[in-house]
Amino acid sequence: MPDYLKLPLRFNQFFQKKKLDTCSLTESISRNIHLLITTQLEENKQDFMYGSQFWDHDYDIHMSNDARREMVISSLKRQLGLYEKRLSNTSVDVNVKQKEYRLSNSVQLRRRIEIIVTGYLLRSNEPFRFATGFFIGPMLFD
Repeated sequence: MPDYLKLPLRFNQFFQKKKLDTCSLTESISRNIHLLITTQLEENKQDFMYGSQFWDHDYDIHMSNDARREMVISSLKRQLGLYEKRLSNTSVDVNVKQKEYRLSNSVQLRRRIEIIVTGYLLRSNEPFRFATGFFIGPMLFD
C-alpha cells in the first residue's frame, strides 16, 4: 500500500536528504477534506476554486440554521466531487446548532457546525468516515 505525503511538507527534511513524512490513504483523504472545509474560496492561490463557499456567510446572523446546513452540504458535496476522487458514494451530513462556548470568564452563545462525510475508498471499497466540528463567526475549534 503506497504512502501519501503528509502536509504541510517539511522541505528541510528533503534538503537534508531525509524521507518526507507520510500518512495512510485514509489520513490523506481526511486531511484533504479538512483543508477543503477550512479553506475559503479564492484563498488557495494555485486554484481559486479550491475551498468552501459557505465561508462567505459565516458572519451572516440572519441566515437560518437550516439554510446554513443546506449551503454547507451543497458546497461540500460539490467540492468533494471535484477534489476528492479517491472516494465513491460520498454522503455529507451537517448539523448546525447554537451552543455555549466558554471563555475564561464568560459564556457566549455561538453557532457550531458539525460535519460527517462518509463514503467508500475507491481502491478497496472499504467504508470511510470523517467527522469534524467547529464554531463559526469567527471559526474556532474547541
